[in-house]
Amino acid sequence: MKNHNYDIVKMLFAALDDSHRIEKYYLEDSKACAHCHEVFAKMKQEIDGHVEMLRGEMVRHAKEDSFN
Repeated sequence: MKNHNYDIVKMLFAALDDSHRIEKYYLEDSKACAHCHEVFAKMKQEIDGHVEMLRGEMVRHAKEDSFN
């Protein structure tokens, strides 16, 4: 696999993991502090945007038959 394709997969995995942890654990844990909760909610929103960017790039590479 070419480095740039590997990097996309690696970053997508990391972003999905971060998004999952925020949703499953951190948002609940941060309910005691409204500011912390807001920070985690904003981070999840931004990370989910990164997930969509990376997913879109991976799909583009696959359609162009350059995902190798």
